[in-house]
Amino acid sequence: MIYNESKETLFKSGLIKKCPFDHKAILNLLKRAYIDIKTAKRNLSQDEECAFNYAYNAMLRSGLAFMFAEGFRPDIKDKHLTVIRFVGIVLGDNFKKIINDYDFMRKKRNRFIYEPEIPCSIKEAKDALNTAEEFVGTISGLIRVKLPQKEFNFNK
Repeated sequence: MIYNESKETLFKSGLIKKCPFDHKAILNLLKRAYIDIKTAKRNLSQDEECAFNYAYNAMLRSGLAFMFAEGFRPDIKDKHLTVIRFVGIVLGDNFKKIINDYDFMRKKRNRFIYEPEIPCSIKEAKDALNTAEEFVGTISGLIRVKLPQKEFNFNK
């Protein structure tokens, strides 16, 4: 799912907009991403689909935080896909697998909503949680570099 494009391409096509830098929004999104991971872990043994969804939400929120830290936000159309595309562009080929996994999770989550008979296995939920933990950790590390003066106490 890696696209051969740039931030400029996304901007010119109207998929992203510039936005003012908002430390509080960035930190709140990251904090919520860590809460989503905890919630996914708590639900893993009881409701695989719920765990999968919370793992996905953690990735979405941290991806948004990353976009905000870069001075952008998704526009109206295809917000979830735009976040994936933006993060994939910035992170580059070293993160191709995790970006592809993130996009797979986006598609699977969408199927859960519109095709409720689609099952989610415990393996899929565990894989989603592992991917989310890796992704959120990577994004948090990058944002910590951008905001070294900010406190990050999310009680992982």
